[in-house]
Amino acid sequence: LGVYLTNSLEEGERVEQTLPFARWLSEEAKGANTIKRDTPIMCVIGNPPYSGHSSNKGAWIESLMADYKVSPELKRPAQAKWLSDDYVKFIRFAQHMIDKNGEGVLGFITNHSYLDNATFVDMRRSLLRTFDAIYIIDLHGNATKNEESPDGQPDTNVFDIRQGVAIIIGIRKRHRQNANGIASVRHVDIWGARATKYERLWSSNLIDAGLADITPSEIPWNFKPI
Repeated sequence: LGVYLTNSLEEGERVEQTLPFARWLSEEAKGANTIKRDTPIMCVIGNPPYSGHSSNKGAWIESLMADYKVSPELKRPAQAKWLSDDYVKFIRFAQHMIDKNGEGVLGFITNHSYLDNATFVDMRRSLLRTFDAIYIIDLHGNATKNEESPDGQPDTNVFDIRQGVAIIIGIRKRHRQNANGIASVRHVDIWGARATKYERLWSSNLIDAGLADITPSEIPWNFKPI
């Protein structure tokens, strides 16, 4: 199947030596690093970890994160703290791999803070430039903000966590579709009980899910309706 255990946020480096008594481990490391370096990666999906105090601080991923810290205020450590969250680094990793390949699909469910928080303005702008189409399914459930459904009913997270979440699907085509070089952005809110959200997700697709065109044209490049 070509399944390898590796740290995605580390650069693929050549493994020259085979460790004594651990040949299988060395072979797995070689295989994973070969894929990172040489294999076209067209699809990146998952539920990456959310960790505001990331321990993934290698030079490779940090160099990629510089694209999310272009604005002067985001170069200050205190201002850019939440850009160091692991889920943000995994989005940047996936974006890089798809950009490198020239086409592909990103599909993640993550913390939804990046959709409109000012700290993520350069991240949103970078994603707009990489992809042709971005779909956002905001599943809310943010207990830290005491979110409620528009009808006043309780809003429950789809996971057993307090942080609200959203699904992002990004599509990059080899022959760019948008003349202005900016992705179209479509968005939908899904509120209510966990079971209601599950049913909505199971029974819908991107065509009939009721996503509205909210393509931003200027700063702050929000991925939510204004």
